[in-house]
Amino acid sequence: MVWFINYNKNNIKDVNLPSKEISRKFSLQKDRKKSWIVYSFICFLIIFNIICLSSLVFKQTSTWLIFQLKSRYTDDIILEPRISFLNTTSDYYLSFTIDAWQLREMNNLPISNKKLINLARHLSPAYVRYGGTSADCLFFNETLNESKKMISPVNGEDISKFSISEKDFQSLYEFSKNSNLKMIFDLNALIRKQDGSWDDTNAKKIIQFARKWKMNIDWQLGNEPPNFPLLFNVTIPAEQLARDYCHLRSLLNSLGYKKNILVGPEVNQVGGPSFNGENYTRIFLENSKESTNYVTWHQYYLRGEDAHFNDFINASTFNYLPYLIKSMQTAIDKSGNKIPMWLSETSTAFDRGAPGISDRFIAGFLWLDKLGYSAKAGIKVIIRQTLIGGNYGMISSDLTPNPDWWISVIYKNFVSNQILQISTKNNFGNTRLYCHCTPEKIFPNSITIFGVNINEKSIRLSLENISIFSKSKISLYILTADNLLSRSIKMNGKVLNLLKNGDLPSFTPISHENEKIITLPAYSMIFIIIQNVSIPIC
Repeated sequence: MVWFINYNKNNIKDVNLPSKEISRKFSLQKDRKKSWIVYSFICFLIIFNIICLSSLVFKQTSTWLIFQLKSRYTDDIILEPRISFLNTTSDYYLSFTIDAWQLREMNNLPISNKKLINLARHLSPAYVRYGGTSADCLFFNETLNESKKMISPVNGEDISKFSISEKDFQSLYEFSKNSNLKMIFDLNALIRKQDGSWDDTNAKKIIQFARKWKMNIDWQLGNEPPNFPLLFNVTIPAEQLARDYCHLRSLLNSLGYKKNILVGPEVNQVGGPSFNGENYTRIFLENSKESTNYVTWHQYYLRGEDAHFNDFINASTFNYLPYLIKSMQTAIDKSGNKIPMWLSETSTAFDRGAPGISDRFIAGFLWLDKLGYSAKAGIKVIIRQTLIGGNYGMISSDLTPNPDWWISVIYKNFVSNQILQISTKNNFGNTRLYCHCTPEKIFPNSITIFGVNINEKSIRLSLENISIFSKSKISLYILTADNLLSRSIKMNGKVLNLLKNGDLPSFTPISHENEKIITLPAYSMIFIIIQNVSIPIC
């Protein structure tokens, strides 16, 4: 049970106040005249505490009583009165992968399952990227003679060559189409000629087959080339990969995919001591001419097996992302080929996530903050690793949605691609907030403020200084869980579950008409929709 005592003549502010604080605030001096008002108030507090204690004894559910008092147990965040348009993301901003390792056992990949198709459709519009380390082991419609299984010395992953059939490829596309998704396919970059250039023979087969069946597909070539020396004992210089991309662009144009995008170079190792990812990207862009539509790179905060619970609620972990984006943007600027960025593979922890953490409520803080910060920093698309599979899947192996799936669906419903600039004194601490226009189909002429509170105490957010909110209706959607390692997620105190027919439940808000002080509970995520605002872009 939580006590919320609010007492103040002026503005209402929700705080969590223990009884000893109340008694200290209202201790009476014996030599002072005691008015009947004070006595009445003390009696009220005594009765209130008795009721609360009784509720605990009999395990009854108590409601929150809201009055107004200042407390040392909450802090204030005041939004400054300046709100302005910043930029836009792609309509496909929040997208996801199905990792290529799962294509090794197509019979075990449930992409024909109606429940998985329905769950994926709730995330549309989006890209689904079929890629990853195993993409550089994949052949199309080939009979391979190799029988010996090859294991990566780095992470124990299977890096043996394998082949998928025409039927397999068709089923990948059908899943994308049935789920209202746009497919991106990662072609094998390690099929090489003796002179070191890319051998396009197998890629031609895939592209021609896709064109024959009128498949609308976007493309990549290779996955994490800075890792090739470690994983495959092969080095492909950035200059050579750039030439390969130019060749692939010409090939796509000639085979009917001139209007489809090509993205790359799919680097990792960004932000390391040698800046391998950044340097590789810079050299690639200096030589890739106009072959590439978007610069793509991969980002993780942690290594799965080394990640700890506290890493997921430590502000320093969150602040690693801004550093990486800035470092990559600097490399792009130096190349002179300034094209927008995608985070084309990203999650909390690499090597398939942190067991028992990456698929729990606690992982949602990093995910929602990444969605907010990356859009603000100019990232056009984020491709989440992964829809299903590993410890970081948004959907579990039994096809139950994990908390990050719910966060993604709520984001899709409440946050548009129109980004607004709001100001707080510090958005790099334990409370981090972002602002977009609300999708018009939800609420026209509205904005959505969203973010995370990873404090162990509640935080008050003040909207009082923003004059355009003076006559606005405010709808709150607060996401919490019974514990941080929960597989369930609550909205405004109610566990979120799909309806029996697979539809989304109604997202019922807490409504505020005139109140401009909002409480963010400890360890919570929040979406605040403010209606009837006079911002032209919204």
